[in-house]
Amino acid sequence: MSRGGESQLSGRLFLCLIGALLLLAGGVFEWLLWRSYKNAVATRAWPEVEAAIIRAEVVERQFLGSPAEYSASVSYRFEFEGSSHESSRLSPRGTKWSKKLSGVTEQLADFPLGSAHPAWVNPKDVSMSILRHDTKAAGYTLWFPALIMVGGAGIVASAFRKW
Repeated sequence: MSRGGESQLSGRLFLCLIGALLLLAGGVFEWLLWRSYKNAVATRAWPEVEAAIIRAEVVERQFLGSPAEYSASVSYRFEFEGSSHESSRLSPRGTKWSKKLSGVTEQLADFPLGSAHPAWVNPKDVSMSILRHDTKAAGYTLWFPALIMVGGAGIVASAFRKW
């Protein structure tokens, strides 16, 4: 094979590698978004019960040399299938930490002590009850990693097409 032929081959292999990496990266993000969307949809099928707020407070944490972070800690009691249960999970992903105390106190204002709220209970694991569903936005953004995968497939196809 001539020097020019080797150069062309290595260039095509490089394009194939770039395309394959784009396909892989897009596939990983596609899978993560799909999984997040499926989980958000699944909680909407859980049975709904009424929950009473029994504790609502701000929790603070601080690591050495960093500013304080705050989180809303809410506990609630509910009845499911004839027995009483308690939970402190707001959403399937748990409670976020924030450096802004005002945002956390606003969040807690939605859950005053003694108030009643709808809660959704995982019938397979009652400890996995939630007061808020995750957003289904991941399902609406599935097109973006798919676009990256199409681009990667196009790069691979163009490298082979020149052979």
